[in-house]
Amino acid sequence: MMDPALLIAFITTTLLFVAAPGPSVAFATAQGLKHGRRGLFITVAGDGLGTIVHIAVAASSLATLLALSDVILPPLQIAGGVFIVWMGLQSFAAMRNGTTLRATAANKVTFWAGFFACVSNPKAIVFFVALFPAFISADHSVLVQTLIYGAIFLVLDALSIIGYALLTMHTVNRATSRWLNPHMLTGTGLTGVGLTMIVKGYRALPGT
Repeated sequence: MMDPALLIAFITTTLLFVAAPGPSVAFATAQGLKHGRRGLFITVAGDGLGTIVHIAVAASSLATLLALSDVILPPLQIAGGVFIVWMGLQSFAAMRNGTTLRATAANKVTFWAGFFACVSNPKAIVFFVALFPAFISADHSVLVQTLIYGAIFLVLDALSIIGYALLTMHTVNRATSRWLNPHMLTGTGLTGVGLTMIVKGYRALPGT
């Protein structure tokens, strides 16, 4: 059903991949600081959906995934960045007005922002374009291998994001609980992540 050597190699590569924090970690941490652990877990769920999209496209057609990287990724990254910047501005507004989004609305926004942060992440695109196909053995079911590898990646990626975010949240909360407004902190973090995504997406647009 699986090639043991390829399976071990995939787990090792995935561990090395998720060990380096990226936009999803930064965004999940910001949401955790703003909404608590519930916000963190909702962000991770959105990130998981983005990963499922990567896996599904990689499994169906590598050529399609490559096309997504070159054509759809830049504008999608810009759109996701604009969305996250908007969330950052909402945090600043909440700091000034002393208000917050309703729980249901905040959950939906957080989920889809987590999705955008993942699906438009060049790091994830590179992983599924350049590395993921290398672990598929022609001697075994491609579908079964894809499902197993996908499940492994989802779990390890989620644990990595949650671990980094909880550690950062604990450190920041202890250091800033007395003098720094959490809305200001999350607003700054979200705006920074969003602007970075916008710049990267703009630079990757054809003709720029």
